[in-house]
Amino acid sequence: MMKKSEKIVNYYEMFGISANAGSEELRRAYHDQLKIWHPDKNADRLSEAEETTKILNQAYSVLSDPERRKQYDRMLHFTKGKDFGKILNEKEFWEKVEKAAPVLKRILKDLKDLYALFVDSIKGRYKLHPAITGIIGGGLLYFIVPLDLVPDYIPIVGLLDDFAVLSAIITSLQDELAGYRKFKDAKTTQ
Repeated sequence: MMKKSEKIVNYYEMFGISANAGSEELRRAYHDQLKIWHPDKNADRLSEAEETTKILNQAYSVLSDPERRKQYDRMLHFTKGKDFGKILNEKEFWEKVEKAAPVLKRILKDLKDLYALFVDSIKGRYKLHPAITGIIGGGLLYFIVPLDLVPDYIPIVGLLDDFAVLSAIITSLQDELAGYRKFKDAKTTQ
């Protein structure tokens, strides 16, 4: 079984159901998998059973909530089940930010907050409309992929289109970013 941190787990495959499955079919599949993976029934592979049970609970929580399911479906479609770390690698992302720092100086703080907002949304720590998550994800991917509208290997000009896309996203999401910053501030003062 793949670890959650390596790939986006396909919850539908995990339950053995289609993406169109209704709530009753989902519930049955969830209970069937819980019976198979319950830690009490898997003493010989207890840690794997505990981890799988956690993922099953998370999967059921996501798929049984229509809004979270819609967001999950978009993310699954967006990544096509590939290793998410390879699609949006944090180290690679920040290396590119550092290279582009002179061009992006004015929006660097917003960019960092935008990235954190995206990650917290994907990980379920901050509720964000699925369309907004998709817009942010698309913008971040556009930024990190070197061959976009204007290839990044062209000095300065290659980064200007990335700057323009991210600036447009940041400008249009100022209210969302402000709400997220309040959320983060409240979290750090607790």
